[in-house]
Amino acid sequence: MKLMHGARRRRVALAVSVLGVLGILFLSGCSTQKAGSAAVAGDNRLTEAELTDLFDELNTLYEANPDAQRLPDDQLTLSVLSWWINEQLIGTVARERGLTATAAQVDEVLGADQQQRDAIALSNGIPPSRLDAAAEVFVLSNALTESLSADGAAPDEVDAALVALLGDTADNLGVSVSPRFATWNSETVSVEPRNPDRLSAPAGGVATPPGLNIPDQG
Repeated sequence: MKLMHGARRRRVALAVSVLGVLGILFLSGCSTQKAGSAAVAGDNRLTEAELTDLFDELNTLYEANPDAQRLPDDQLTLSVLSWWINEQLIGTVARERGLTATAAQVDEVLGADQQQRDAIALSNGIPPSRLDAAAEVFVLSNALTESLSADGAAPDEVDAALVALLGDTADNLGVSVSPRFATWNSETVSVEPRNPDRLSAPAGGVATPPGLNIPDQG
């Protein structure tokens, strides 16, 4: 996922090139979507009320930083959902493979300065309360990429293997999203806007795992 915008920013790169919002699965069997859920992954669910709270949290941060580049509301909603789904998919795969992210690794990504942390949240559409979890997802994504590259696989082979792995995980968990928010392309493991023609700005082809945009504070 790429959420790369503006000057004076450095990229903490992933081997897999992706756009800024993770896929959110919409299963055709709508009866599997638990009432009041914005998204479901296995036994975990994000309620519509929780989604609203996270969106409001992020919106408040933008209001406190009026100079920050702000995505339209519809894309911010997708971003909040996306990072939650990332936590479920990447976390599940990492646990299965015995991969962990240490507190030191998370701190290295985010830094200790609150202004830096706020800048990361703003530039990636991540609610501040979920920022540490998002950084952990990023660390685990890198670890997964490295593990898949261990046998000397080419980058495109690693990309394909990782997308397939995450797709299988999404299918196994029965990931779903309320059709109020998005639809799912299972072939590319990617989210697509429910009404792309009405989206305020193009969302693009959105696949996993996420990249994390780190604004340059130098």
